[in-house]
Amino acid sequence: MKILPVNTKNSCNFLLSQLTLLLLISSQLTSSLATSSWDQWWAYDGISGPDYWGIINPKWSHCSKGRKQSPIDINPDSLLFDPGLEPIQMNKIKDTIHGNLINTGRGLQLSVIGNSSVTITSGPLSYQYSINHMILHYGTEVDRGSEHKINGIAFPGELQLYFYNSQLYHNWTQAAQESNGLAVIAVLIHIAATPEEESTAIALNSIVKSIEHIKLEGTSHKLESVDIHKLLPTLEHYITYEGSLTEPPCHETVQWIVLNKPLYATNNQLSLIRNSLIIDGYGDNYRPIQSTNYRCVRTNILREFNTTLDEITSQSMKGNHEFNKKRLCGNKGYVTYKANIKRDLDDGNSVGN
Repeated sequence: MKILPVNTKNSCNFLLSQLTLLLLISSQLTSSLATSSWDQWWAYDGISGPDYWGIINPKWSHCSKGRKQSPIDINPDSLLFDPGLEPIQMNKIKDTIHGNLINTGRGLQLSVIGNSSVTITSGPLSYQYSINHMILHYGTEVDRGSEHKINGIAFPGELQLYFYNSQLYHNWTQAAQESNGLAVIAVLIHIAATPEEESTAIALNSIVKSIEHIKLEGTSHKLESVDIHKLLPTLEHYITYEGSLTEPPCHETVQWIVLNKPLYATNNQLSLIRNSLIIDGYGDNYRPIQSTNYRCVRTNILREFNTTLDEITSQSMKGNHEFNKKRLCGNKGYVTYKANIKRDLDDGNSVGN
């Protein structure tokens, strides 16, 4: 019997290549499973809640160590009036978008299907941003639910429209981690108290009516022709600041735009949202307020006056408004003003109303 010679070097190279391949596959599977499990891990309460987001997963360190985190409590006393903030420009081929409404187990998310034809520019934005998804925040009671607050006052809900920089980046995933990557329009939700306000609440009907199809976590329902224009009561006046995603990984790549007028909802609509979905936790799906850490919070909201900055400053000396001429953030030409929140809520003309 003839024994064939064995090429030891070739055998070793073959085994080594196979081992490398197995390690590579194992690494990819582990990475995939880890990503999947982490995405499902976080919650709004308990040991998976906001206090632990940045501790358990090192990749979410911004959640606990970041200095530009969101949401914030917007203090009207320290808003910087910026006359250079122009209205947000929305460019759309169609007035409607298509998307999947998803019960994430933490609340409602509308993920836009396909390449979006809706983009925003101007205002505080230097680039063009394309819509990616929407998230609806709410609480178990009517006295809470919004992520942002105005002078310590929470609203029953908040609709957030998420856009990514489609000029610099290929997709949401890439943009979310990069400078100037994201822009979010936040619309505070108020309870309709008049017939006129109730008539505008139909903007949420397509979402509310679809809830019966997605009561269980992980289920989704396709929505056709969501009129995005009806969900945005104004694009002219707003408050803006640099912040972060309000959920892990809390990347600090967001230009927040909080609109000056609310989106109205009826008690019945909010009740259906709160009580129909089967979700984890207690039902409050908003992140607690984060420190502003001396960030500039700018606005172009200026009621009652259509004058130059100098005239505004001179009028303030006559008692028309309480102005603080202290310069902040090193920007010349800005002034801060003190808003009368109670009066504004009554006459319906100010922040959040």
